[in-house]
Amino acid sequence: MKKLLTYYDCKIDVIQCTQDPNKMVRVASRITQHRVDDYNVDKYSTKHLIKYILTANHTSIFEHCYITVYITNVSRSVLAQITRHRMGSFTSASQHYQEYDEYPNIMHANMYKDPEVQDLLESVDKCYKRLIASGVPKEEARQILPNAKAVNILWTVNARSLINFLNLRLCERNVHEMVSFANKMRDVTIEWWPELFSLVDADCIMHKECRQGRMSCGKY
Repeated sequence: MKKLLTYYDCKIDVIQCTQDPNKMVRVASRITQHRVDDYNVDKYSTKHLIKYILTANHTSIFEHCYITVYITNVSRSVLAQITRHRMGSFTSASQHYQEYDEYPNIMHANMYKDPEVQDLLESVDKCYKRLIASGVPKEEARQILPNAKAVNILWTVNARSLINFLNLRLCERNVHEMVSFANKMRDVTIEWWPELFSLVDADCIMHKECRQGRMSCGKY
């Protein structure tokens, strides 16, 4: 039986990022108000400026700061959801050019130890390998693979788009795997840029209100 993983096994590694996002925000902010001939703006306060920009929704300034992360141990379902945001640049492991039976399956903890689930996934992997061995192209054999199959993703995204992503995906109306991934992504962004991302959360926490209307989870 191939390895099974849970949603909590997701890994996010930072490949590169804007090294001094606070300075970039100060420069961009000053440009909107003054002609800037000297970019040495270290003397200007940052913490209150960032909070004001976020609260006032003048967030285009944050687009000058970006981060690239390498994401592993998430399912194809996460790939489908994250790309729907139409933000950032994505490169993912291809089921066209790779044989995919060695990739783990990512499961909810309630399904993780279910013997029927394990048998089903093992059967799919065996069928997939048999199809390829019989001459079926990988890009056609992949049609039988489940959404649970893991995928590796390289994601480059600016801070403004990340705010939107986290605000929407930290909401508990999302599926369990996405909420788990969003929380890990938030931890990564706080480590990178605490002045900004410590202020970002779901609407019920960030804005003290739920905007889901009749679809609210009812928790807050």
